[in-house]
Amino acid sequence: DEVQFYEPEQIDQLARVSQLVAPKYKALVLISAWCGLRYGEVTELRRSDIGQGCEVISVGRAVTHRSGCRIDTPKSGKPRNVVVPPHIRDDVAHHMNSFVGPDDNALLFAPVRGGCHLSDKVVRDALSPALLAVGREGVRIHDLRHFAGTQVARVGNLVETMNHLGHSTVAASLRYQHQVSGRDVEIAAALSALATG
Repeated sequence: DEVQFYEPEQIDQLARVSQLVAPKYKALVLISAWCGLRYGEVTELRRSDIGQGCEVISVGRAVTHRSGCRIDTPKSGKPRNVVVPPHIRDDVAHHMNSFVGPDDNALLFAPVRGGCHLSDKVVRDALSPALLAVGREGVRIHDLRHFAGTQVARVGNLVETMNHLGHSTVAASLRYQHQVSGRDVEIAAALSALATG
């Protein structure tokens, strides 16, 4: 399948339209696009995984739905901390205040109609009008992670990209050309600078 490409202003437009048509998934769009979490990672996020001021997301688990609902480590097998770009922190905080239960174990994105986690089909269906409105029909949720990879590649090196996206091999990150440890905060600020011009 061909990857769909975005520019920062298109992600901003998608987030704004998502706020109108599917407000409880706006933060999912932003976290996927700017933090680069895999779908199984973002849908396994709990209140306790979001740091003070929504500055850092701890990614220590992921959910898969092969042979039922299974919670395990992220695909790389290693947890990571992702510094949240400053320009989306208020949106993440708003989501936490509006849509997430008070318990530390509450899912950030609760499933609809039962089930262990939020189905990607539910998200696709909910975001379909927003994608149509911004002229991006046929976009997959994984394309938002690809956007994150290409944006980090614009401001970071290969090791930094591997860290940000949770890649365990160089080959996976070479597509984006990414990250070096110790510069996560600078990268998050640079990503916000890209979004705000």
